[in-house]
Amino acid sequence: MIKIIKVNKNYRFLKNNQNLKTENGNILFVKKKKHAELIIEEFLQRTKSNDPNTLLNLTLFSCNLNKDEVELIKKKLIELLNFDLLLFRSFDETELVKTMEKEFDPFICEFEDLFDCKFEKIYSIVHSSNLKHLLFKSYLDKLDIFKFTTLFKLSSLTKSVILSYFFLNKKINHNTLYKLANIEYNYQQKRWGTVEEHLLMNEDLMERIKNISFFFKNIS
Repeated sequence: MIKIIKVNKNYRFLKNNQNLKTENGNILFVKKKKHAELIIEEFLQRTKSNDPNTLLNLTLFSCNLNKDEVELIKKKLIELLNFDLLLFRSFDETELVKTMEKEFDPFICEFEDLFDCKFEKIYSIVHSSNLKHLLFKSYLDKLDIFKFTTLFKLSSLTKSVILSYFFLNKKINHNTLYKLANIEYNYQQKRWGTVEEHLLMNEDLMERIKNISFFFKNIS
């Protein structure tokens, strides 16, 4: 029997009067009672899902992070930001590039204003960037572990830190995030038709985004 107890402003889980802990020995906790109740429901199912983006697995991932892992993820996010999906414009199709300019550039410009940076659009596979993104690094330093996990998981999935940031700050929802992350695919689909393999991949992407969105809904 697993019990939920409130400690200060957080909720912990007790089994045999012992705190449940992660693999790294960190105490498993959440910030909302509803989140805690959903965790218990997953525990009671007695089968651990292989999907890393379930509510339980994302919570375990968050609580398990140690300082070194957090710093490594921050470096990965900065690296990914410099090669963000929104920056790529190396396409021959003029219509696709115009669509990207219309849909992506407002997000890029707002991000630049918020974090005092200037991106370089990527028009070739040969590209390097030395931007340090100091203000964005400071922003990452202030995120709690659950929002930090949300940003990291979505950025890794969509290849866009910029879009994931705006999702985290509730400027776009998960449907818009999925649509924008798939602009190139949707264009190619309209032009060449649907390929079943690609369709399955994108259904999987949507499902993963929805799962992470559900996690975010329960932490925010």
